[in-house]
Amino acid sequence: MDFVHPSGTTEEKSGPGDGPVADGVFSATDLARLDDTIADARFASMAPASALLAPLAPHGEAAALTERECVFDHCAVLLFPATLAAGLDHLERRGLAPLPTVPSTVVRGRLSERHGLDPADCEVHITRLRLELPDGRRHAAVEVFLFPRDSRAFGRRIEMAESSYGFENHTAFVVERPSAPLLRRLVGAWRTEAGLLWEGGGHNPHEGGAHGSTVTYFVRDHRHPAGRRRFELHCAGDLRDAVAGLPRPAEAVRRAYASWPAATAGATV
Repeated sequence: MDFVHPSGTTEEKSGPGDGPVADGVFSATDLARLDDTIADARFASMAPASALLAPLAPHGEAAALTERECVFDHCAVLLFPATLAAGLDHLERRGLAPLPTVPSTVVRGRLSERHGLDPADCEVHITRLRLELPDGRRHAAVEVFLFPRDSRAFGRRIEMAESSYGFENHTAFVVERPSAPLLRRLVGAWRTEAGLLWEGGGHNPHEGGAHGSTVTYFVRDHRHPAGRRRFELHCAGDLRDAVAGLPRPAEAVRRAYASWPAATAGATV
């Protein structure tokens, strides 16, 4: 896996991750964050794809490519259940119909880098929640990363930082007809017209069929603030070579994340 990600704020302090576990499985904060993500996914499913990137030039290449090539897929959140089995059971009992889990590759690596963890000990699983959407569809519109509290790498400071700042929250699109030239055009247009910085990504062999899938992540430049701060492009197949030679603005990405603690209140990420 090949990606760039800065360190987040993980100092010990009181915050949303503190306090009793609401139902023995998820904290009250996690339950509230899950509800917020479900509501946001229902909203995003009805919005024009380019509107979710706003602000951006209404008639530029970023808007045109996004509308033509990208379809909203999901909103994502990282949660900390007591155990993986208990977390999945809780979601099932709420009628959210979680799909079978797969191991995370990209998020496990990002968490390991951000918090100085051994990736082998960083147990992160991905599930999707199928929602009834306003247009009548039933779609797996919420992606949940589950980092169980019984994992060897789990720590309270990690939970507090991730719950406070939502570093893994994002809005994701599927590229319907992915190709190397199209992915490069999208990366360039999102940077120049939407203020989005390409922060890397990776290939997950566990999702997307025989050839897996390629995900690329973007974070909003701190000089172009907006409600949604992170995005994902999801392409079927292995397209890592398509972006391997593109410049990755590691310092600008670091500055973008460094601005999050001061701007977290009221943000949608």
